[in-house]
Amino acid sequence: MKKNIFIGHITFFAGIMSLFLASCESVRYTSTQVQTLIPPTRIVYLPDTAKIAVTAALHGDYLPAHEKSFDSLAMMNMAMEIKHSLEKSPKYSSYIFPVYTVNAEETGLTDDNIWDIKESSNANYLIAIEDFKCTFHKQRVKTARDNCVRIVTPHRLVVKIYDIDKLTVIDNRTIVDTVTIQIDAYPWETEDELTDRIPDNKAASMYIIRDLAKSYVEEITPSWKEETRFYYLDANIAQAEYYVADENWSKAMNVWSKYVNDANKDLAAISCFNMAVGCEILGEYELALKWMENVKRKNPNYYWEEYKKLIERRIEEKAIIDKIMK
Repeated sequence: MKKNIFIGHITFFAGIMSLFLASCESVRYTSTQVQTLIPPTRIVYLPDTAKIAVTAALHGDYLPAHEKSFDSLAMMNMAMEIKHSLEKSPKYSSYIFPVYTVNAEETGLTDDNIWDIKESSNANYLIAIEDFKCTFHKQRVKTARDNCVRIVTPHRLVVKIYDIDKLTVIDNRTIVDTVTIQIDAYPWETEDELTDRIPDNKAASMYIIRDLAKSYVEEITPSWKEETRFYYLDANIAQAEYYVADENWSKAMNVWSKYVNDANKDLAAISCFNMAVGCEILGEYELALKWMENVKRKNPNYYWEEYKKLIERRIEEKAIIDKIMK
């Protein structure tokens, strides 16, 4: 669900910008995808100097025999996906998270479980996947508007973070949600061909596990997100497009900077706007705000208040991230 909300956010951003730029009929513009660093939605004290382990707490003893292997595999996959997502965060980009499994009680880890991991890993903190359950409901939908199969998957995930030295829980997160996986039918395929493309429960669970692990890690540590940014085009600054394509924003800004005081106020304004975008991409948010003020002075038709607010939000987020990364 969060992934869908994120896509909707980008679409909204693009839609607003398109409407704004459409008012300037003679102006050309384009977009590019950029990686922006987003702060966590919850502050959890998890230092990068201590040794941190990840574990899957398996509960095989109380499960029916036919569920044991699936439950264990899902829990281990969740632990590995959380490990991989954590290692992609800039806070832990040079850190390798060891992963363990432990046979635990249905109610969660015991002190003995935690100390066993302490002895094996010498870890100070432990991220424990203590429960993961999901069910699968396949729905065949064939109407005038839709022709698809939907796999509706209610699920429950429990993740706890332990301070091993103090034997205390410093974070306890339970996620209860439902995700729908949709497999659209091709106009030319038969029912049997569509059925062959439907993932089994194990394959479908991996989709849920990856999404949950990524969302959980985004809650507790800074993470990268891909977003859309628009910038203006003009024959005088066409060379900058090649540099943007190569993600060489410094060289692109060298091109734009030559025209920020041009006698052509339109060209000057769009060059200033592009300079603001370049500064934002390079993390120079305060300077980006100054360039936006230059846009307003050169030609207020190109001044976009929503982009200014976005940069101001980046400044607030950077203060949070800088504190976390210390």
